[in-house]
Amino acid sequence: MLTLLKTQTMFAQSFITGFAFALTASAQSYKASFTEYGSGDQNGSGNCNVDTTACGYYTTSGYSAAASQNIFGVGPGEGAGPGCGTCWKLTIQTDSSGNEVSNAGNSIVVKVTNLCPANGNPLCAQSSTSDTNQYGANVNFDTCIDSGASDALFGNSGVGLGVGTAEKVDCSQWSGQTDQ
Repeated sequence: MLTLLKTQTMFAQSFITGFAFALTASAQSYKASFTEYGSGDQNGSGNCNVDTTACGYYTTSGYSAAASQNIFGVGPGEGAGPGCGTCWKLTIQTDSSGNEVSNAGNSIVVKVTNLCPANGNPLCAQSSTSDTNQYGANVNFDTCIDSGASDALFGNSGVGLGVGTAEKVDCSQWSGQTDQ
């Protein structure tokens, strides 16, 4: 009986330790800044939901974004980085001045389809996920206007640059479809 009890206790301890490790290993969450790009933006960008993005595909019926180079994984002209196709839950909290936005807590799930390059872009210039940009964010997501991500995240808040959190999630939480 004592042997059975010890075995059950060891199993329970192993299960709890393994479960805690799995949660820690799978959860990537960062303070993030959010911007927007695509047709009609202030930089004169073209459509951001096309198959000529850095990942080489676009999305239909789902939100997409460009990710800062530190999570995209490669620089401009180096092809599709390991961040291509990853999904992230973006939650907005404040504007760029630190004031709570009217839709604070609003979240969307995006799929990474493009690169927000570090060179010449201080928002995306963090060399690692422990570094921060001028808004104290470890990563930046440039939400694609043409996929609807920008409107969905910023809503009627009146801002085009926000700060909040980005959490890597399983793509089963993303509502779209990838096309090439």
